[in-house]
Amino acid sequence: MKVRDFLDKLDDKQKRTVMRCFETCSIPDLDREVDIQVDDEMMKFLKAISNPLRFRILKLLKDNWMCVCLISKILEQDQTLISHHLRTLKALNIIEERKEGKMHFYRTRSEVIEKYLSKVKTDLV
Repeated sequence: MKVRDFLDKLDDKQKRTVMRCFETCSIPDLDREVDIQVDDEMMKFLKAISNPLRFRILKLLKDNWMCVCLISKILEQDQTLISHHLRTLKALNIIEERKEGKMHFYRTRSEVIEKYLSKVKTDLV
C-alpha cells in the first residue's frame, strides 16, 4: 500500500493536517510503498533480547561455554530462572547446548545473532 492510499482514508481535517505537514516538513513521496510487515521470528528475537537478564546471559555466553550453575552465580539469580531464560534463547536457536554427563553448557551462536541483527538493520536502516 502507498502513503497516498492511507492519506485517502483520512477524514478531511486529518488530511489537511497531514498535507500541511507535507508542505512544511517534506514528507516522503506520497507514492512510495509502505512496508509495515514484520517477520514473526524477528519479533520473538527482539522480545528475547529486550529482557535485561537474557541480554546479560547472552553477553556472558559470547564465545564462552558456561553451565547454568555458573551463570546463576555470576548473575546472582536462581538456577530455575536462568534455565527458563536459556530455554527461551535456545528456542530461537541463538544459543547452543552441550551436555557432559548431567551437566549442560551453553554458548551463543554468533552467526544466528548476526543474521537477526542484519535483518533488523535491513528493515530499519
